[in-house]
Amino acid sequence: MTLHGWTLALVGVENFILINAVLSMIGFGVAAVFRASKRVLPWHPRTRARLYAATLIIPPVMSAWLVCASLLPAMWLGNGRWQQEHLPVHTLHLLNAFTIPLDPALGYMTLIFTMLAAIVAVYAAMSAYFRIGRVIKQLEIGAVPAEEGQIRNVAETCRKHGIAVGLVASDYPFSFVWGYLDSKLVVSTGLLNALSAEELASVLEHETAHHARRDNLAKLGLTICRYLSPAFPLTNLLYRWWSEQVEMICDEIAASGTQSPVELAGALVRLKRLTLAAAPTPLRPAASGLFGDGKENFEQRVERVLSFVERANLNAAGKLSRSCVGTAVAMGVAFTLSLAALFAVSPLAIHKAVETILHVF
Repeated sequence: MTLHGWTLALVGVENFILINAVLSMIGFGVAAVFRASKRVLPWHPRTRARLYAATLIIPPVMSAWLVCASLLPAMWLGNGRWQQEHLPVHTLHLLNAFTIPLDPALGYMTLIFTMLAAIVAVYAAMSAYFRIGRVIKQLEIGAVPAEEGQIRNVAETCRKHGIAVGLVASDYPFSFVWGYLDSKLVVSTGLLNALSAEELASVLEHETAHHARRDNLAKLGLTICRYLSPAFPLTNLLYRWWSEQVEMICDEIAASGTQSPVELAGALVRLKRLTLAAAPTPLRPAASGLFGDGKENFEQRVERVLSFVERANLNAAGKLSRSCVGTAVAMGVAFTLSLAALFAVSPLAIHKAVETILHVF
C-alpha cells in the first residue's frame, strides 16, 4: 500500500483510535486494581492522582507517538525505499492488518469519531468558562452584603497567593477558580456570610491551592485525553477518580496553610449542608470548588481532614502545590525530540518493529 495524502491521514487516524482504545482499556484495568487495593496499599492522594492522570494521558500520547513514528516517514522516504524496507509480503500498515474487512468504512468512522470527540472535548473544556454566565444570571441586587472584615480577609489571602478575586452578590454560597493560566477566584457574599473567619481562611487556602497547582489547566488536558478514546465511559470514570484525589490534595494544602484542620472540616460540612438544602438553581453545579467534579466519599474526606489533627507535621503544602505546567512542557519536548532523533537515525525502526510484532498474530 502506498501511503500519501488522504490515505496516510485515514490510516493514521484509524490506527490512533484503535491503539488508543486498547491502551485505554489496559490503563483502566491497572487503575481499577490500584483503586481496589486502597485498603491494603493506602497510597497518598498525590500518588493516586498521578496514576489516574497517567492512565488518561499515556494512551493517547503513546498512540500518537507510535502512529507518527510508524507512518510519517512515508511522507519523505519515497515509494521506492518505503516498499523496499517492508516485509516481503506487505500490503497493510499497523492494525489495518486486522481491520481490512471493515475498511474503508471503519477508517471513515474513526475519522468522524475523532472530529466529534474533538468538538466534545473543546466544549467540555470550555464549560468552566460558561459557568460565569450562570453566575451573572444569579446576581442579586438585594443579596445580603458581606462584612468588611471578611472582604479584607479574602483580598489579603488572594494577594498573598497572587490570584485575582471577584466578589459576586448572591446569597447562594459558592466559590471556584475560573481560568487556566490567568486564573481568578470567584466567591459569593453568601459564602462569606455563611462561614466564620477561620473557616473562610481554610476555604480560600483550598481554592488558591487549585490555582497554584494549575488544576484547571490539568483538567483541560485530561478532558481532551478522555474524549479522544472510544472507551470514554471508562476514561470518564478515571477522570472522576483523579478529581476526587485532587480535592483531597487541596484539603491537605489548606490544612497545612492554616494549621487548622478542624476549621476546614467544619467548612466542608457547613457548605455541604447549605448546598444540599438550597433550592434548585443554575449555580448548583458550580456550588463550591471545594466539592470538585466527582462524587467522592464525603465522609471519608472529612475524616481524612480531621486526621491531620493527630499529625505533628502539616508542612506539606510546598511539594503538593507544584504546578503541572513543567511536566506538560517536559512531555512535549520529550515527544518531539524522541521523534526527531528516531527519524534522523532510523526512520523505519518503529514501523518495522510494530509490524513484526503484529505479524506474529
